[in-house]
Amino acid sequence: MSQLDISFEGFWQCRLATDPDPSDEQRGVSGFTYSVAGETLLEPSIWSQARDIENAYGPKDPEFTDPLAKNTGSHIKNIREASPDHKLYNERGIGLTVTEVSLNGQPYEPLNKLLGALVRFEGRKEQSGWPWRGPIFEGRNQITSDGDPDRFTINPFVFAIYDTNDNAILRRFDPLDFEKPNKQLFEINPTESNFDAILERRLPKQRFALSNELLEQMGLDPAELDQYFIRRENWLRSKILEAEANGQDALAEGFRSRLFGVDFFTQSTGPTVLANRLLSRIPLRQLYHHTIRGTRDMGPQPYVNEPYFDSLAIDIETPWEILYYMGGYDGDLMAGWSTGTLSLPVKPK
Repeated sequence: MSQLDISFEGFWQCRLATDPDPSDEQRGVSGFTYSVAGETLLEPSIWSQARDIENAYGPKDPEFTDPLAKNTGSHIKNIREASPDHKLYNERGIGLTVTEVSLNGQPYEPLNKLLGALVRFEGRKEQSGWPWRGPIFEGRNQITSDGDPDRFTINPFVFAIYDTNDNAILRRFDPLDFEKPNKQLFEINPTESNFDAILERRLPKQRFALSNELLEQMGLDPAELDQYFIRRENWLRSKILEAEANGQDALAEGFRSRLFGVDFFTQSTGPTVLANRLLSRIPLRQLYHHTIRGTRDMGPQPYVNEPYFDSLAIDIETPWEILYYMGGYDGDLMAGWSTGTLSLPVKPK
């Protein structure tokens, strides 16, 4: 059987509360993420596409809309613009997309139509009692991660790809506990002999505290990392003055709140990057590597738009392999960066 590899990358958004706030804090009180005027309350779902954020929350109210914004998607509620030095984020906006397709390690031109397709970590409507709009970084106060506050599983895990018109191309669910696919993480009994194995397969395999490769992928210069939030502060000061000059007092207040958070939490005079609480998240990257195992008797059922793949038949009985990085989290923008590859077992039709 052959292997079809579909690679993807892009920015995602996650407006989650951070320590020492509890995970369900909605405004942000003592952590480095918080909601500002003109935004909705915090909600820890992972958003893979800007259009999904807009569908959920709508556009920004006029008094909080910046007519001079340069960021793609800046008209959408909860999406923040970055300073001009974060060029790739402002140009691309929030959105994971397919960047490469190969068959058995070689570029596969017949499926170049997949390039630019929309990649999503989706929610799971079949999961009852789930309080959030989509998947989250779930750790349950570190009980799943041996006390490491940065080691989370993405849960529920539903991976999907759509064309640019939002027609589904493929989708598959991976349960935490294969034998009990509808159980939530906190319902999995820690006294069971396979408890560690159930959780471990979906936790990060490696952690990179200072990943230059990640920074370069995001268009950032590793040598200038210590200036990252200093530039953001200077830009926010200019935006406050700009909004006040235009009579947009509400918008100015939103920028002022962001400036306070950046200034307070980066501790920009700290001795090292890792000593700065907010700045230390930027170069942090974690590697996930597991299979996607959902079967026809689990919802959502595995789905493949067979005509889309022309002469290739994708096996939905065999587990799919996925390797992906999550990182580059900016607590001011509440957005991060992901790259990854989905590997599919295929054969000629």
